[in-house]
Amino acid sequence: MNETAVSRLYYAAFYAVNALLTSRGLNPKTHTETKSLLNKEFFLPGKLDIAFAELYTMLMAKRHEADYENFAFIDGQKVPEIIEQTQDFINTIDGLIRKEEG
Repeated sequence: MNETAVSRLYYAAFYAVNALLTSRGLNPKTHTETKSLLNKEFFLPGKLDIAFAELYTMLMAKRHEADYENFAFIDGQKVPEIIEQTQDFINTIDGLIRKEEG
């Protein structure tokens, strides 16, 4: 159950990142390309806090484990913290998109 929750958090972050990239005219075709463009366009230039890069990488890895590995494990006590961090990440991305629109 914790694995499913974190998998859904990954997809929430993934779609937010894709919205951000699309707002910049970038249209990645894969999860890996999405992560690569996020790194290149936002983390390396310092437009997003590097802590979010670590969060996104962890979410992506845990989603992959939950979907494709036999024995994925996520500590249930950490899920509320991961939810909060993912909400902060998505809110930050929303702010970047709104800033461009405004």
